[in-house]
Amino acid sequence: MIIRIDEIGTVWLDEHDVFTGFHVDAHARFSTENLAEAIGKETRADGKHLWISEDAVRHWLSGSSDAAWDKGFSDMFEYARSRGWTDQAGTHLRAHVEYHD
Repeated sequence: MIIRIDEIGTVWLDEHDVFTGFHVDAHARFSTENLAEAIGKETRADGKHLWISEDAVRHWLSGSSDAAWDKGFSDMFEYARSRGWTDQAGTHLRAHVEYHD
């Protein structure tokens, strides 16, 4: 699952049905603070990472997901919790940022 952000700040979710990875792919001109602002939905910057809410991901796919997707995403989120890749509240996933030009 990839959250993509282009050079003008447009945000979209790509590979939304791939539950084995989670990261942000962004244009190199953005800092993590800029990315958190562009993504919105309570996203927080943390060094080279972003904390992205479970609700934000579900919102982006509102009306486009089905029961199989919901189960896959819930399982991915639970796995992330078991590995310490969620915040203390258990509401946000930690995503690393990969930059491109």
